[in-house]
Amino acid sequence: MERFELLWTMIIPKYERLTADQIKQQQEMENERDMFWSALEDVTCSVLGVPSQLLYSPTRKREIVTARQIIFFLVRPCYLLSLKNVGDRYKKDHATILHGINQASAQVEWDKQYRYNVERICYLLSEIGYAKPMIFFSKFVEHIEYKKELALKKKSKIK
Repeated sequence: MERFELLWTMIIPKYERLTADQIKQQQEMENERDMFWSALEDVTCSVLGVPSQLLYSPTRKREIVTARQIIFFLVRPCYLLSLKNVGDRYKKDHATILHGINQASAQVEWDKQYRYNVERICYLLSEIGYAKPMIFFSKFVEHIEYKKELALKKKSKIK
């Protein structure tokens, strides 16, 4: 084992090696992300009334797909995950994840009930102790409202 460690230190430049504290910090971050992910799944499924074990099934039922899309929409910006990382958890490809995020974004913009459900999920997560989704969602909604104001100003200038 010592020989392997010696070879490892010879191959990897010093600036690329992680210290014990950095490794511990990275593991804590991964644990926090996993705990957040499972909490997000549980809260989303309880708000939407969907059994959580169906999230991992290949079903295309509207309620299950909606729950997955909301999860994709919230988990990716909160932890800056790649589309592939999100897709690996649900056995979906990156295009499906991107499509889900785009669908959820559009639904939040146009469907009041959908927006209320996502806001409720974010609120419940913040009550548990995860503030990132609520911060992201509030900024997202502010951006939507700002875009609508700009569109109205452009229309009024044209007429």
